[in-house]
Amino acid sequence: THADTVLIGDYHALPAAQRFAASLLEQRVQPGDRPVVLGVETIFARDQHILDEWWRREISEAEFRERIRFDLDWGYDWAPFYELMLTAREQAEAIYGLDCMPREDLRKIGARDRHAAHKIAEIRQKHPNVVIVVLFGESHLAPAHLPGQLREQLPEERVLTVLQNVDALYWHAAGEQREQVRAVGVSDNVVCVFNATPLEKYENYRLHLSRWCREAGEGP
Repeated sequence: THADTVLIGDYHALPAAQRFAASLLEQRVQPGDRPVVLGVETIFARDQHILDEWWRREISEAEFRERIRFDLDWGYDWAPFYELMLTAREQAEAIYGLDCMPREDLRKIGARDRHAAHKIAEIRQKHPNVVIVVLFGESHLAPAHLPGQLREQLPEERVLTVLQNVDALYWHAAGEQREQVRAVGVSDNVVCVFNATPLEKYENYRLHLSRWCREAGEGP
């Protein structure tokens, strides 16, 4: 792809979603290709200094996890997220946190989209020649949300949205073909890839809900 920014939809409860982002990052970093920068929703932009300390190998994995309040503020599986972080530290030019408060109020999703778009615009200023790969919750990647905000802030930016395992598209593509379909084009700048079934998605989410209930309300 010739995209300048690649927005990858994340289904937070599904490890395959984060692992796909790590594999895409590795594919983008080939000899002769443009360098890559990673932006993630998981880490608040205000915690960039903590991410930078980990990037410089000044703090351990355990300290990094604790100081970004991963288990308290995010609460999904650490291992696939940390694998993505390690891949980016080895392969990318930088990693940035993109999110802001409040996460728990879905009425504020537009403010978080605007904040993320503003941070991506800042990354573009700092890294004019890179491909920016962003992993963000799939609900933010509806055309009027983060992609729309990016069009306003960076009108020249070529943005590709990569959705993962959208149910309706799964049943049209993977569910009705004798041969497995890996990806489908949705529109000129949107594709959907398949690396899990709807059952796997919702079973993973159910397991998270069950764990959060057992933790007596201490989940995010």
